[in-house]
Amino acid sequence: MFELLRAPAEPTAHDAEIRAWLRLDVRDRQLIVLRNTFHSWRITYDLTSTGLVWRAEPSWRLTLEEVTAGVRRIVECRNPINLMADLTDQVAIIQRLAGPHP
Repeated sequence: MFELLRAPAEPTAHDAEIRAWLRLDVRDRQLIVLRNTFHSWRITYDLTSTGLVWRAEPSWRLTLEEVTAGVRRIVECRNPINLMADLTDQVAIIQRLAGPHP
């Protein structure tokens, strides 16, 4: 019962991070999640005459082997969920090329 009467704890740095996160536009939150998940890809979104386009490009120069296996130089989708799915497929291709890991 006495627990309920205590004064609230002082705000922490984590609280400030949460408040900053919540102030972001939903698209910017999605962009941060994609960039943190696929850090070796340059990920952006653009508003075009046909709507929003989410785009990812590898941050490295693709090898002939990667291109032949199906890794794309530019991945474009109409929404971040489809982009995440397509990038997951791209990562799977790259991992298959790398072979088994010990």
